[in-house]
Amino acid sequence: MNGMKTSMKFWAAAIGLVFIVSACGGDSASELRGYQAPRAKTSAGVVVTEAISNAPFELKAADGELLVVYFGYTHCPDICPTTLVAVKNAKKKIGELAANVDLAMITVDPNRDTAEILPKYLSSFTDKFHALIPANQNELRTAEEAFDTTSSVTEVDGEIEVVHGGTCYIVDSTGKIVDEWPFGMDAESMAHDLKILLQQTREANT
Repeated sequence: MNGMKTSMKFWAAAIGLVFIVSACGGDSASELRGYQAPRAKTSAGVVVTEAISNAPFELKAADGELLVVYFGYTHCPDICPTTLVAVKNAKKKIGELAANVDLAMITVDPNRDTAEILPKYLSSFTDKFHALIPANQNELRTAEEAFDTTSSVTEVDGEIEVVHGGTCYIVDSTGKIVDEWPFGMDAESMAHDLKILLQQTREANT
């Protein structure tokens, strides 16, 4: 689409991360299959502008819920739709528990992902979402720093080239990033982690 290119460095890193997760992850029903960073990370206090309401949205889940945070863009030919379909299928696998899983997508391409485009795009994957369009570069960079990710949008020979991470971040109601799903994580593994984390959320609230 529009001559966009996918960074080979990203693909190599993403595949490597999947191998690492597979090698290190156990088969125990109580063990998360995603990646847990060695140092605590939080997005509490970090806000990005909602496309529909134009109001600031703090990057944390509602009480008793989990928030899946994803950095992407609607013109993405492969990484974004593949990841969002996996999240959609993971929610199907957990049945009624899916009502407690929210999605926030932060576009890294705000010049093209308008308030008319981004919500419509996300609605094809879930009926519960936050379409977030950074008001400026500082807002985007602040959010990216909280999750230790980066992105870039450049024009090369008249073609738009977007480079971004493909990781989904799972955030609890305190803003703590409790799990990370690198690109390539399958829906079954995502569902496995969501069940564990939602159970932990229920226990913490009782």
